[in-house]
Amino acid sequence: EGDAPAAPVKTKKELYEERIKEFERALSAKVIDVKGLRKLAMGGIPEAKPGDAFSLRARTWKILLGHLPKDTSDWGEVQAKKRKQYAEFCEEFLLDPTKVTASADNDGDALARNREGSLSTSQVDDDPLSTKSDSVWNKYFADNEVKDQIARDVARTHPDIHFFNNQDGSSLEHKQCMKRTLFVFAKLNPGLAYVQGMNELHAPLLWTFKTDPDKAESEHAEADAFFCFMEIMSEFRDHFCKQLDNSSSGIRATMTRLLEYLQICDWELWDHLVNRMNIDPQYFAFRWITLMCSQEFHFPDLIRLWDTFLADPKGRLESLLRFCVAMLVSARDMLLAGDFASNLKLLQSYPPTDVNILLNKAEQLQSELS
Repeated sequence: EGDAPAAPVKTKKELYEERIKEFERALSAKVIDVKGLRKLAMGGIPEAKPGDAFSLRARTWKILLGHLPKDTSDWGEVQAKKRKQYAEFCEEFLLDPTKVTASADNDGDALARNREGSLSTSQVDDDPLSTKSDSVWNKYFADNEVKDQIARDVARTHPDIHFFNNQDGSSLEHKQCMKRTLFVFAKLNPGLAYVQGMNELHAPLLWTFKTDPDKAESEHAEADAFFCFMEIMSEFRDHFCKQLDNSSSGIRATMTRLLEYLQICDWELWDHLVNRMNIDPQYFAFRWITLMCSQEFHFPDLIRLWDTFLADPKGRLESLLRFCVAMLVSARDMLLAGDFASNLKLLQSYPPTDVNILLNKAEQLQSELS
């Protein structure tokens, strides 16, 4: 009796197509198994291709960020309600003080009407020179300062990516989306308002939702990205708040945690960087953490990283910190051989590296850190 013939080795293409089917099955269930979806998404989500009915990534991210509930029969109602709410925020916060809104149309699509400029006009009884705290004009001038800062940052967002910087006009629309969203966030969060770098946490969401082949979804990308951005900021907002820098939830405490993790995983490297080199994590880890690595890798790699960060059952911040440790450990030979200047340069401009290798390394470190 001969041995049973070995199963044929599957090609990369076959494995990829199997993976797509796994996602399609997971996303077509009546009630989504979020735990199973997280496990699947940790390994990366297949890209949307021309002709696809919808983006696996966009739908998965919306579920992982709590924008879509587990019960798929509620999706239509939940999304319609949120999109209407975002339109109302835009109507409330984005008008010129010389204009007041007309009563909402029956469909309640205030955002579309605001974009088209079809809101009726009437003078607001207020003096532009008024110094009263409740003056519409006073608020208008303060708002313009925030808008100017947002506009400067949005203009610098991923200039190498066609979506954000092209000549056909679509990138202008995408930048307008970003500016509106970040301004509405600032108005809803007056204690924090807008802080430089928030644009970097919004960009991957807008790109993912706007490039969804499902037009019914992509045309609402701005509203959907807004609520998903709010969810990310609920976990990362304290890193942007200067008053909390030295608190247990502030950025300094998080950077300290990163170094503690490094000490557990690679004592020699930790000792070299902290005690011998005296490199302050403020010089590199501040950016890695607050911007969720968005400045350290090319945009397609960043999107792949976010699949894991958003899916990790241990939490987004924990996943990010583990990945940052993997970045340090993977560069250990260069860091141990380098002096202060060369090490700082390496950490502030991380060398091109396959993110999948780093993600695998981060996964291996999990057992040491749990």
